[in-house]
Amino acid sequence: MQNVFARARSCALLVLISVLAGAARAEEALESAPEGVDARAIALRAEESLRSDRTYFKGSMTIRSPRLSRPRVVAFESWGDQGGDRSMIRIHAPAKDAGTGFLKLHPNLWMYVPRVERTVRIPPSMMLQSWMGSDFTNDDLVRESSEIDDYDHRLLGVDPGGRETLAPRAWVVEYTPHEDTAVVWGRIVAWLSVDTGAPLRQEFYDEQGEKIRVIHFSEIREQAGRHFPHRWALTPLEKPGHSTTIEIAEIQFDADFDDGIYTTRHLERGAGRVD
Repeated sequence: MQNVFARARSCALLVLISVLAGAARAEEALESAPEGVDARAIALRAEESLRSDRTYFKGSMTIRSPRLSRPRVVAFESWGDQGGDRSMIRIHAPAKDAGTGFLKLHPNLWMYVPRVERTVRIPPSMMLQSWMGSDFTNDDLVRESSEIDDYDHRLLGVDPGGRETLAPRAWVVEYTPHEDTAVVWGRIVAWLSVDTGAPLRQEFYDEQGEKIRVIHFSEIREQAGRHFPHRWALTPLEKPGHSTTIEIAEIQFDADFDDGIYTTRHLERGAGRVD
């Protein structure tokens, strides 16, 4: 029995050494950060590539899980008002969820369930629950914390990319939350394109330093002067076989829509824009 424990300890030590060595190699692969580069400005540029004061988009979300016999596809529309900290999302498919709506009115998140004709407020205790069965959470939907205002930013270096992998050069920026700010993540590391500012990858860590999930951004196309990723692929590392991919079919920056969208009356009335 002692030999079994000894072998287990030895294996655990080898795994730890391997992880640390991998982390060291990753650090060594980065080029030194140039002097005078503002990490917060890089993070802000990436944030602005994803949204404007008012942003409309239409897309689909594909959910894969060992529990599903086939991928589940959710079609939706979104109307976001960044300045007012409001958003509205309407689900169009699958048929059993069609008409379901989510309304964010800071600090609250409301959900309308058409099959029972009820509007319910999602309590804080459910913010980390799955959104529509995906690997995204209700907190992702609400975005109570700001990756710009609630985090400090540090430039770790430059990932040189490479022709073999077709990866572009990227700033590697570490986000650490302010001490007095209540946020979900203990640390975020982001790869942000040097040329376009677009986000390429984000790694999310918990307060114990364990990497929990990774988001890869791809199919980056220029839209209204922004370089916007039309495909977002989230992999939860603690759930083997799970993944969620969002594909954006249409996006409008600085969109023109009525404030009547952001009411519980519109949430319950049905889908579509308010003209």
